[in-house]
Amino acid sequence: MIEVTDLTIHLPGFSLKSANLRVEDHDFFALIGPTGSGKSLLLEAIMGLLPVDNGTILLNGRDITAIPPEERGLGIVYQDYALFPHLDVKANILFGVRYHSIPEKESQERFRFLVDTMNLSHLLTRHPMTLSGGEKQRVALSRALILNPGVLLLDEPLSALDPMLQDDLKNLLKSLHQELGATFVMVSHDFSDVLFLANRGAIIHKGEIKQTGTIQELFEQPGSPFAAQFVGMKNVFPITPCNGASVTLNGLDIQLGHPVMDHDHLALRPEEIVCDPHGRATGANRFPGTIQKLVNRGFYYDVFIQVQEVEFMAQWTRREVVKNRLEPGSETRIAIPRNSLHTF
Repeated sequence: MIEVTDLTIHLPGFSLKSANLRVEDHDFFALIGPTGSGKSLLLEAIMGLLPVDNGTILLNGRDITAIPPEERGLGIVYQDYALFPHLDVKANILFGVRYHSIPEKESQERFRFLVDTMNLSHLLTRHPMTLSGGEKQRVALSRALILNPGVLLLDEPLSALDPMLQDDLKNLLKSLHQELGATFVMVSHDFSDVLFLANRGAIIHKGEIKQTGTIQELFEQPGSPFAAQFVGMKNVFPITPCNGASVTLNGLDIQLGHPVMDHDHLALRPEEIVCDPHGRATGANRFPGTIQKLVNRGFYYDVFIQVQEVEFMAQWTRREVVKNRLEPGSETRIAIPRNSLHTF
């Protein structure tokens, strides 16, 4: 378990501000946030690669804040792999063993397990420059895991790979996490990776941790306008509560599936807005509107609909847009399910 308390780092032009974080044993924990938000900085601070100005880092109750990286019992894998170019695959994997008190028999057993698991047996005499991106990443993972780290830190482990290799490595990471019973902490900006791999996480913005929780909580129950926008709730509005289960949005009455609870913002994912041009939907929150703009995203469109004084953004399939002959200026109807609305 990792506990980060009031961790502060000041760098020229950027600061990590009083970060508090708790990663439980066996978590696959994701640090997510925009580029430049401080995700990798926090990861490197946990690893011990950056000095901290304030705060503590505990690993299983042991204070490791001032301990050198090689003595922390952690492993790290970078997006650029950081393999030693002059060493072959076997030597890269075994490199760290000499600096740790790992018995020869144990290190060889781990080596054989990792080589088999990572499908590296045919690559052991090759050098990094001759390997593909996926092969390099598997070697880098093996080099970190052979030391049996208490926590494995992953800095954008999939970003440098093409889509097919990303899928293969995602499946590998998931199976490794489950098979080893290890604790992983991953920096990522890709929601599909996070949703597939992680069970808990934190959202970071401008050096501050904005929200922590389960991945489901982060994506379905954001606690601020920034968090809501970041996780894909493109429709975020200030609201005026009317009664226990309805709000007013620029004069538009919206029925909710839950009490408002002193909240002053409403958020809605664009894919939750139903295209209902023939008015066949039932229930509350059915509105006529005018198409303002369509943005072609390939398999789907971003559709901007004006409903009275409110502009909603929906995401509808190409088939829906073509079938209903939607275009800027055309009239349509939308339906918004009560349970798809989130307030905070």
